[in-house]
Amino acid sequence: MLRGSSALYGAGASGGIISITTRQAGGPPSADTTVTLGTPLTRLSKEGLSANVQQHFSGSQGPIDYAFHLGAQRIGSPYDAEGHRIAPEPSQGDLFDANVYNLSGKLGWRIDGQQRLQLSVSRYQAKQNTDYASDPSVARAPAGSTAARAIRGLQLENQNELRNTVVNLDYQHQDLFGSTVSSQFYYRDYFTRFPPFDARAVATRGGNVDQISQNSDVFGGRLTISTPLGQAKATKLLWGADYNQERSDMPLDLFDPRAYDSSGGLVFNRIGTATYMPPLTTRSGGIFGQLQHKFSEQWSAEGGLRYERASASFDDFVPLSQSRVSNPATVKGGTVDYGAWLFNLGAAYAPVKGQEFYASFSQGFQLPDIGLQIRNARAGFDINSSSLDPVKTNNYEVGWRGALGNTLASVALFYTTSKLGDVQSFNNGLILTRTEERIAGVEAAADYRSDDERWGAGGTITWINGRERPQGSASFQDMTGYRIPPLKLTAYLQFRPVSQWSNRVQLSYYASRDYRLNGQNSFGRREVSSYTTVDLISRYELTRKDTITVGIENLFNRNYYPLYSQLLRNSNNTSRLPAPGITLTAMYQHRW
Repeated sequence: MLRGSSALYGAGASGGIISITTRQAGGPPSADTTVTLGTPLTRLSKEGLSANVQQHFSGSQGPIDYAFHLGAQRIGSPYDAEGHRIAPEPSQGDLFDANVYNLSGKLGWRIDGQQRLQLSVSRYQAKQNTDYASDPSVARAPAGSTAARAIRGLQLENQNELRNTVVNLDYQHQDLFGSTVSSQFYYRDYFTRFPPFDARAVATRGGNVDQISQNSDVFGGRLTISTPLGQAKATKLLWGADYNQERSDMPLDLFDPRAYDSSGGLVFNRIGTATYMPPLTTRSGGIFGQLQHKFSEQWSAEGGLRYERASASFDDFVPLSQSRVSNPATVKGGTVDYGAWLFNLGAAYAPVKGQEFYASFSQGFQLPDIGLQIRNARAGFDINSSSLDPVKTNNYEVGWRGALGNTLASVALFYTTSKLGDVQSFNNGLILTRTEERIAGVEAAADYRSDDERWGAGGTITWINGRERPQGSASFQDMTGYRIPPLKLTAYLQFRPVSQWSNRVQLSYYASRDYRLNGQNSFGRREVSSYTTVDLISRYELTRKDTITVGIENLFNRNYYPLYSQLLRNSNNTSRLPAPGITLTAMYQHRW
């Protein structure tokens, strides 16, 4: 991930850019098959078994290159360190006891030595089919006093589900009037269904037992041109434009609360439908230019300018808070539209080969979560009087990266400010607020390899501190645990006794932290305890084409609660889920 925004990217990429490289098409014809099996070791049962089969093909024929991938997966039941089944996650859901299917393909055409066209299509589908629900009775115990509990006998017609289809068309010309031209057009169709929720205590949810789904259609494109300037080609201009449009809506199923109560949270009889969020259309587009220049072997710099414009609109609708009212009020539709100029500047200095110091400043821009305000709308809601001013961030970073003998290392210090942060929801959406934010942190990493590459070691450290000033307040306060994680340390030791066999032990440590204000517990504000996990990975090459990998997660079967569980998202024990206990995974891969 690259922290900070860039003139090249908009559409909400204000905090950083994540680059994901998938397997490429082309090359000699090849194929590989991967089979993976997994099981919890604290309780051996067929319910806990997981299996995953993936098949990949790639190659080329004349000007055509291709890559195809298909797979199927069964995700089993999780068990904690004491052998108890982990309850379903009550707010965002999970995919335990689910069947997953994935299919993707890339087809490329090398038009000539300078031009290439590629079509990519992928489809992912995961559907849960479980007999387990989360026991609502644990909510009656004091928060943090007991773990969430799984109960058997769930009767729910439509369980958690996720479907995602992506189509992408890329065209590149390596030399069009001296420039490299890249264009992209994409379309995404996304659907997800969340777990049912007892929202009778939430005024904006209409006092229902309900289940939310989300539909999203996204399409857009971008044009990027790389133009060298000057005879020495020490200067390069990256310029272009992009556009993105997303249309989302969130329908909702209503269930009989009497059947839910009498069954102890197991029976969900559908009695109707409602609208949680009406169709919301967001559009963003921008033009940009990024200039890069290399002054010498030691010095280089770049700077960019971007103009971004974003809008969001929705039609009239009846909010969920009015679902039980005899004469429900209608919320008027509306549109918000904002634009901004964004700037970035950075420089790097390499005093010697393999050592580099750098500093940068960048700005980001995005609309806040408008859907959050619409979902919690009440009678008389007016989008033009809502807290929907855009989020504009300033990001500062200095750092060093380089090699010290056999060690590669890096250190980065960053600081981010925003006069008006994103919309935050507290008390299940009853309170919506904006805050001024200041976030600072440091990240460092180091990796060592011995001369014969038999030994290796390394680790990372990440520390972040965030302060916010709520609207109407004169002072700053610590941000919640959902925004600012505690100190995290990782370390690993790697040993290769023979060339075919490699082993790695890795450790992760999360520090304790007190997020409370004046010692009071509230949403995202609790005192969390530290925990440490250790994993083991062993890989052996049987032949040039066959490899076996064995992994053990939570090697010492540590009984702990992850940060998310300790913060109690539901503000009661249904959110207090222990981590999985010791788990074994074995993978076999054959290259054809």
